[in-house]
Amino acid sequence: MEIAKSDEIQDIHELQEDQWEERTLNLLADSKIDQEFSAAKSQKRGRRKHSLKWMRTPMAIPEVILELQEEKLRETALRCLSTFLIERREEDPENYYRTGFLLYHSCGTMAILVQEMVAFFQKMTDGSLNIRSSKRLANVITLLQSIAANHETRWKLVKSRVPNFLVPLILFQSPLEVFHNVRAVALSVIGILCQTRDRKVIKWAIESNMVGICQISIKNGNELSKVIGMHILEAILQDWSGICYICSPRNNHLLGLMETWDNLVALLAVYQDFSPRLLFHIIRCYVLLCNHMRGFNIVMAKLPKPLLDGSFQDMLEEFPVIRSLLHHLLLTIGNAENCFLTTP
Repeated sequence: MEIAKSDEIQDIHELQEDQWEERTLNLLADSKIDQEFSAAKSQKRGRRKHSLKWMRTPMAIPEVILELQEEKLRETALRCLSTFLIERREEDPENYYRTGFLLYHSCGTMAILVQEMVAFFQKMTDGSLNIRSSKRLANVITLLQSIAANHETRWKLVKSRVPNFLVPLILFQSPLEVFHNVRAVALSVIGILCQTRDRKVIKWAIESNMVGICQISIKNGNELSKVIGMHILEAILQDWSGICYICSPRNNHLLGLMETWDNLVALLAVYQDFSPRLLFHIIRCYVLLCNHMRGFNIVMAKLPKPLLDGSFQDMLEEFPVIRSLLHHLLLTIGNAENCFLTTP
C-alpha cells in the first residue's frame, strides 16, 4: 500500500518555534517547568500554540515502516512516521511506544536510519546541505526518539552505539537556521536516554563525552539547544558517578562549565527576556554541584556576581520558582545575606 497522500500529512516545513519544542524539549520527563516558562513567553508575544492533525489510523504504522525499505517512498514514509509520533506522543502513548518497538525490531530499519545519517554526513562535507535534507534528518531523529523512549529498546539502542552517530550532527555548524533546531532534535535523543538516570546509560554518556558535547551546545547552540543540554547535564549530575566525573580534578569539565555558565548569566542579566528558564537550569546545576565537596567549594568561590547583586530582581518577582531556587542555592552556600530577594 502506498502511503500518505498529501492531504493526510501536515507539511512540517513551516514549523514554528513551539513546534520544535514539541518535538524536542517536551519529550523530556522534567520539562514541565520549561513548558510553563515557554507558555509565559508565548503569552507575552500573543502567540497561539499550533496543533497538527493526526494520522487517521495507527494500524497503518507497520505498513509505513515497510515502505522505508523503498528509496522512492522513504522520504514520505519518514515524514509520515515522524508526524504521527509528534502528534500521538501525549494523546496515545501506547502507540507511540509501540512504534518505537516496531522500528527497532523491524528488519533493516535501524540500518536504514543509520544510512540516512551517513548520507547527511556526506552533505555536511561537500557543502550540499539544504532545508529539505535537514528536515528529512529531523524526521529520522524523531524516530530514534521513540526508540529511546521505549523501555524495551532504550538500552538496546545505547548498546548499538547508534546514538553516537548523533554527535557529529550536534557539533556541526551550519549557516542554515533550521539546522539549529535539528541539533536540538539530536540532543533530545541523548536527553531522553539520560533522563531515566539508568547507571548504564549515564556510564555510556560519560564515556561518550556527552558532558563536553553539552558544554559546546550550551556555548554555540540556540536557546532550545542550550536548555536541552542543561537537562542532560542535570541528569548526569543527579547520578553519583556522573557528579564525581564532572567534579574530578583529573579533567577540566567543572571549571569549563562554570566559565560557560558565568558567561550565560552575564548575558541573561542584560537580556533577561532571552530565556528565564535557562537561568533556572543554571541555578539548578549549581545546586546539584553542591552535593559534591569540590563542586560545593567551586560554586561558593565562583558564583556569578549578577546572582548576588540584585541584577535579576525583576525576573525573580515574575518567576517565583526561580526566586525559590536561587534562595535555596544561597542558603546552601551560606550567602543568604547577599540575596536581594523580596517575599511576595
